[in-house]
Amino acid sequence: AGQAPFQSMFDDIHAGGQRMLTLVNALLDMSKMDGDTGKLSLHRDDLFRLAASVAHELAPLAAKRSVQISLPEPLPVLPARVDGFRMQQVLRNLLANALRFSPEGGSVELTGIDLDDQGVVLAVRDHGPGIPPDELEAVFDAFVQSSRTRDGSGGTGLGLTISRKIMRAHGGSIVADNAPGGGARLQLWLPAAPADSPPHAAAAAPTAPPTAA
Repeated sequence: AGQAPFQSMFDDIHAGGQRMLTLVNALLDMSKMDGDTGKLSLHRDDLFRLAASVAHELAPLAAKRSVQISLPEPLPVLPARVDGFRMQQVLRNLLANALRFSPEGGSVELTGIDLDDQGVVLAVRDHGPGIPPDELEAVFDAFVQSSRTRDGSGGTGLGLTISRKIMRAHGGSIVADNAPGGGARLQLWLPAAPADSPPHAAAAAPTAPPTAA
């Protein structure tokens, strides 16, 4: 019985160490995106295929929270030139955030649209409390979390910052808004990927991509 207080102390120290490691790794990752090592390896891929893979990876977390991750059936093709590893990092950040804010028994919905020569849009929408209108841009700033994150589960506050850096490196964009009917929606826009063009970073994205839903 005398060991219980010590075990609790060690558990707290371990948890604190894990949080610090996560923060350090996020800071290093953000530094990479700002330097030469952040250069992308772009290849033609299917954005929805990448999203489905991340959704499968996070399925145990979704099940634990009794949240369903919903993708279109059949799965559309959203062609884009991407660095698959980095793009899945973005999708993982968005889906993990959506699961964190979703009420138990709720759903997280992925929708997308191919705009032909105008690019592709993929949206991740939850049914949580949404984002206050005056924070829709601030949530992308380093160490900033929505004021509606009240349970201490908001992560490092760097996930969306890194995601925006990755999207800009792709010549794309990421924006946040509140979906009709409630809940937050994060939308990714990537430029069109002609099948006959070599991999390259496309021109800068528009500030507000067309909506996917």
